[in-house]
Amino acid sequence: MKHLGVTACALTLVLGCSSAIPTLERPLAPDFTLPEDVGGSLALSSLRGSWVLLHFTASWCPYCDSEIAHLGEIADRYAERGVKVVLVDEKEPEAQWRAYAQSHVSKSVIAVRDEDGSAALRYAPPHAQPSFADRSQVVLDATLIVDPDGVIRLFLLPDSAHFDPTFVAVRSELDRLLAADVVHVALQAPAQSQKLVAVLDVAPGYHVMSHTPTEPQYIPTRIEAVAEGVTFGEPIYPPGDTYERTARVVLPYVAPANASDETASRRVAVTVSYQACTASRCLFPTRRRIETLLTFNAGDTP
Repeated sequence: MKHLGVTACALTLVLGCSSAIPTLERPLAPDFTLPEDVGGSLALSSLRGSWVLLHFTASWCPYCDSEIAHLGEIADRYAERGVKVVLVDEKEPEAQWRAYAQSHVSKSVIAVRDEDGSAALRYAPPHAQPSFADRSQVVLDATLIVDPDGVIRLFLLPDSAHFDPTFVAVRSELDRLLAADVVHVALQAPAQSQKLVAVLDVAPGYHVMSHTPTEPQYIPTRIEAVAEGVTFGEPIYPPGDTYERTARVVLPYVAPANASDETASRRVAVTVSYQACTASRCLFPTRRRIETLLTFNAGDTP
């Protein structure tokens, strides 16, 4: 079986692919309802609210076989972060798959059976593996990351030239996405205060390193703001080694000297760098850029 590398057009799914930028860059993951190995059935849409790592497999696929144990490791490692690992077996008799799954698939992995390939078919990009008459086989050994809103954030078609059975690249991307997901950053600009406030809302069970973390290997929280004609002072960070729940960082500024008697505005770009952690491990460092509009009155000018 020839494996294809990842292309940008993989994300277009049933929309097709061309040299132009796709109209829908982050499509919703097609829903399916499939029987679970443990009994009952699973609708992918029932996992909304959780991050989902979706992987297509078959017991006869040697590439897939070398990945199975590592999928269990991922399921265990990321369980406390609310990640669900869903393993979809393609077009195998139930007895054959169950015998394999019993000895190879971790109990922490959600295993389902796509016996006729109809679910896999919905995920097959139309221009990938053009020699495959059975289009459901195009996504065999493919890996996707689906966010809590059901949107595909990563779609990796198999690539034998860069085969990665331990999912190093997938784990790195999952860490990056989770770090952004567990910390929500908002900007507030109270009227006539000459202060811009960056509010970091941290998900329960997590914390972010403060601007003065206790160990040198930790990434400190840093916030920088830039706007034309506006002078920003040193940020005022909350005290402590870590920030939990809600942290507010104040960025004092001096309004533009050329602001007229009428209200003036400037667009400000704020860069926020931080590292989110649980009690046992830290996520990848994250750097985010957000913008807002500062409005000045005549009394704000120096």
